[in-house]
Amino acid sequence: MARAMDAGISKYTPTVVWNRGAVAAVQAFGVALVAWCGFLPTARAQEAPQDATAAKTDEKQVTIRKESNLVMVRVVVRDAQGKPVEGLKQNDFQVLDDKKLQMISYFSVEDAAAGGVGAKGERTGKGAAEAREQAAMPQRYAALFFDDYHLEFADLVQVREAARRYLAKNLDRGARAAVFSASGNVHSDFTSDRDKLDQVLSQLQLEPRFQQINECPNLTGYEAQLIDDGLDSDALAVGIAMTVACRCNNDPRCPDAESYTKTKARQIVMNNDNAAANTLGAVESLVRRMAETPGERTIALVSDGFLNKNKQYLMEGLIDRALRANVIINAMDARGLYTTTTVSGRPVVVPDNLQSKLSDMRLTGMSMNADVLSYVAEGTGGTFVQNSNDFEGGFRKIASLREITYVMGFSPENLKFDGKFHNLKVKLVNGEHFSVQARRGYFSPKQAEDAATLEKEAMMQALFSGEEMKGIPVKISTKLFKADAQTAKVTVIVHTSLRSMRFRRQDGLNLNDLTVMIALFDRDGNYVAGQQKTIGLRLTDTMLAQLRVGGATISEELSAKPGSYLIRAVLRESESQQLGAGSQSVEIP
Repeated sequence: MARAMDAGISKYTPTVVWNRGAVAAVQAFGVALVAWCGFLPTARAQEAPQDATAAKTDEKQVTIRKESNLVMVRVVVRDAQGKPVEGLKQNDFQVLDDKKLQMISYFSVEDAAAGGVGAKGERTGKGAAEAREQAAMPQRYAALFFDDYHLEFADLVQVREAARRYLAKNLDRGARAAVFSASGNVHSDFTSDRDKLDQVLSQLQLEPRFQQINECPNLTGYEAQLIDDGLDSDALAVGIAMTVACRCNNDPRCPDAESYTKTKARQIVMNNDNAAANTLGAVESLVRRMAETPGERTIALVSDGFLNKNKQYLMEGLIDRALRANVIINAMDARGLYTTTTVSGRPVVVPDNLQSKLSDMRLTGMSMNADVLSYVAEGTGGTFVQNSNDFEGGFRKIASLREITYVMGFSPENLKFDGKFHNLKVKLVNGEHFSVQARRGYFSPKQAEDAATLEKEAMMQALFSGEEMKGIPVKISTKLFKADAQTAKVTVIVHTSLRSMRFRRQDGLNLNDLTVMIALFDRDGNYVAGQQKTIGLRLTDTMLAQLRVGGATISEELSAKPGSYLIRAVLRESESQQLGAGSQSVEIP
């Protein structure tokens, strides 16, 4: 399946820019901006145009946020009973960056109905009504992500079966689900087909790449980290006792037990670092993939947890990307109610004087493994489920839509581009009796974000959001041409008005740049194809007068197989940074 890239759309055509020479050449033939790129005036001037700055419009103005290095924070506020708190405003919050109060420059409230992967809806009708319903873009997407690097076999079996039961009862026509694994061995497109999802789930199994099976000594990641840090002599004593037991059959004359234990601990730490990096990288890749879907986006991360001491920057990068892509990451500890007496199903025996130390380390290590799941969920406004063997109920919580959340952003004052960690704290001005969930920090960038990146990111978000935006009017129509039995050409015609656009005056011409992104999505919301172009408008007063009255169209041709699709178009003009976005269903017979 064709994929849209994260920082642009990789399969889009090269940008087309009109310069003064091209405009002059076209004008010589008495034609106003007619060329192969598809930018056309749609009507002749019939009245004197209004001045661009005086043009009136009742349409909502949508502009690109131009703040560089904007730090995004998603906040969930709950009352004493754990219910989400509604009705809070921007001035109800304070954001502190390393204890310094920041000015909130972006604020929005997001409210989605709680429930399963989708709320139950009415059945579709027949004929044309059914076709329109099938072509409509679903608005709820849930990705079930299984950490097959860190799951124990028994835990994987339990959560896999619970996921099957959950999807059988909760997936409906208004939502789409997909299944992914950390290793990439299992993955699917978003679909409402339960049988397809069940088939993918049946292929889920452990990935042995990072599994520590029959290791000697059988150290957990936390125990290995304590030994490798060299700051806990008791942890080393426990490790040596394990080595003596498994390597020398409890013979105290075991040669090089200490150096062997330290070497094995270092290997385990490196292995765990690699496993953590691969898991976090896979989740971030999924976030990028989720950015290609419109509407509500939820990742249900299922794992036994893992130590992340040396990969904090990766976790913060994941949280930041998820916030910018409007993806909620919920998490579930697949261990359920666990004990501390075994690792990988094997009992661990140490001398009596070290047994208490071993139990303490096991308990601390298990808690720290869960911390990474809690941290990511908390940072993205999600839910963390642990200490429960009701895995089906857990899926109902982590695959559901988010509750009411407050999204805010700030540009740190006097930010140094040094890559250092900043502690964040979100407070309520007059709500001490409420609990506040938000990300705990971020790493400062090592260089400033450029305006072009911010603008491209805003357009991509608008393209995949599914929302109607009316900063620039966008009307879409289509024409179909059947190339053969399997392929059709869809000409997408985007009409817009220039009445509200401002133009910059230079050398006797009126200047503005108009960028359009057009994308085709299948009935499951999966990206199929797209095009992008930028048209440099260099208009004489006469030409501008014509376009102000009649508007203009931009046309592009896409190829697709028979089926139901939805077309999204986003326009952006450079002078006032306004955005417009619209959608149109199309059925290809």
